[in-house]
Amino acid sequence: MTKHGEVSTDKLIATAENYLGDTADAADFINILLKHSNGLIAGTDFTTTRVVFASELFTKLAGVADHIREINLEIDLYPQVLHVRLSDLNEQFVYEKYHINGVQEWEFSIKHKDGSLHLYAMRRFIVNAFSANKDKDARKKVVITLGYDITDHKMAESALLDQKSRINYMSFHDPLTGLANRSLFYDRMHKSVSRAKRGKSSIAILLIDFDRFKNINDSLGHDAGDAFLKLVAQRLQDDLRDTDTVARLGGDEFVVVLENIVQSEDVENIAQKLLYLLAEPVDIQGYEIAATASIGISVFPNDGDSIDQLLKHADAAMYRAKAAGKNRYQFFIKAIGDSAVNYLLLENDLRRAIEQQELTLYYQPQLDLGSNRIIGLEALVRWIHRDRGVVSPAHFIPLAEETGLIISLGEWVLRHACQRFQHWLNAGLNFGKIGVNLSTRQFREAHFEKLVTHVLNESKLAPQYLELEITESSAMENAAQSIDMLNCLSNMGLSLAIDDFGTGYSSLAYLRKFPIQKLKIDRSFIKDIDSNIQDAAIAKSIVDLAHNMSLQVIAEGVERLSQARWLIDRGCDQAQGFYFSKPLSEEHLLAMVEDKDKIIVDASGLRFVS
Repeated sequence: MTKHGEVSTDKLIATAENYLGDTADAADFINILLKHSNGLIAGTDFTTTRVVFASELFTKLAGVADHIREINLEIDLYPQVLHVRLSDLNEQFVYEKYHINGVQEWEFSIKHKDGSLHLYAMRRFIVNAFSANKDKDARKKVVITLGYDITDHKMAESALLDQKSRINYMSFHDPLTGLANRSLFYDRMHKSVSRAKRGKSSIAILLIDFDRFKNINDSLGHDAGDAFLKLVAQRLQDDLRDTDTVARLGGDEFVVVLENIVQSEDVENIAQKLLYLLAEPVDIQGYEIAATASIGISVFPNDGDSIDQLLKHADAAMYRAKAAGKNRYQFFIKAIGDSAVNYLLLENDLRRAIEQQELTLYYQPQLDLGSNRIIGLEALVRWIHRDRGVVSPAHFIPLAEETGLIISLGEWVLRHACQRFQHWLNAGLNFGKIGVNLSTRQFREAHFEKLVTHVLNESKLAPQYLELEITESSAMENAAQSIDMLNCLSNMGLSLAIDDFGTGYSSLAYLRKFPIQKLKIDRSFIKDIDSNIQDAAIAKSIVDLAHNMSLQVIAEGVERLSQARWLIDRGCDQAQGFYFSKPLSEEHLLAMVEDKDKIIVDASGLRFVS
């Protein structure tokens, strides 16, 4: 017996030749065989291609009378569907290539009269048969075609494969979110690291942990928590590239793997975009739920050459992000690693840089989009380490926040910015205002307003030339306390702006009470503003909101003409970004002012050439 239960082909060939050739009762034998067979059987004259006998199943499919099965009736019994399919196959076969024991095998489907589709395993071979008058010289070739319904077998085989596939899927995917699980993450990371080593490229691991996920489970139950995780998992999948890996490691902890990293700014942009994406509220059981996330970032090969080491460092960086105020990202630096020596060295270097004036300020011009006039400069701190070279603010500012050095660092920036701006005013250069960013800890520092007063008096800078920027999340962390501090600063006569607007969740009731003059659209919305409908809608909403509240609005991160035109067309007041000017050292800033091809100096101040 064969795998489908039919008699072996060799035996059939031998039996057929024996009975067809030598036995007088051959016809009776064949008729009995045809009547009781549950397969497709047909004998075809090799010369005329007419069917000379067929099984009962064959005649049923053909829809012909039962008595036509008799072997002595040389009638073409092919039903249309069989005739077409088998005739097509006939054309593909060159019978001359077959000797008497040659066998052809194939599979094809037949639609039964009830509409069901069945799959048949077919075999075909040629035998020599004597004619009915026993004339041994009148041997003829007969093509025997056998077919067996293997539909159930194939379905069982397919079900087994499906079951194996499901088991394999469950082994490598998180059952709740459908994302890659830890096992698949490790598998893909091994391959990513191998590719990175061959191509001498970098990989970034972004470890994501929600800041207040426990509150969702505690207040609404675990079903709500699960629903939340499924929704944010879908957001991650939809927002990232197909080549990026997104995995759930457990609980509310996710990881994103970015390959072929060229520069850290690319990772920063993605991390910032993810922070906004994950902080968007979701509707769970009729409740609008928002939970911010903290992201720790490690980079291969700089931060480790093993997956476990990269994960460990990303985890350490993530906890630093939480400690620094949550809803932010943090790159791993050696100070966050296990080496206390490296930590102390970098901390001491930063402390010395602040104390010994080793830091420097760069200035990025801010423009009025209607007139191209420079209306302000944003002061940005830079650290050029004597051994390490340029240290990214994304690295040393979180370190300063963690160690408490952010207070003295912020004071240094404020003092130096005010001093330089007053120096330029004395020289006849008026850039409008000087903008200084405040950290959360600095803004919450007791008697911070006294420091501002002291710095202004010391530098002799009039308050109207100073603009302080505070992030939306910092302002909303303790809104009532923020209102008191902002009122105090506003009463001094300086300007106030909400930075990174749109990345947090401002209560409009509180926002109306903030004595601010400006909203700053976060760069994450500007990046794809001319191509991403969602980003464009958010930016337009911020512009409209600001104007309805009699506030000015400025966009940061403008890098293309198309972005600038979009902002102008939507009524945005001001902008800054690489399209207009990158952050400049004082030397390059003053050189730009002297460049008559770039800057026009007139009674209204400094204006970019259109």
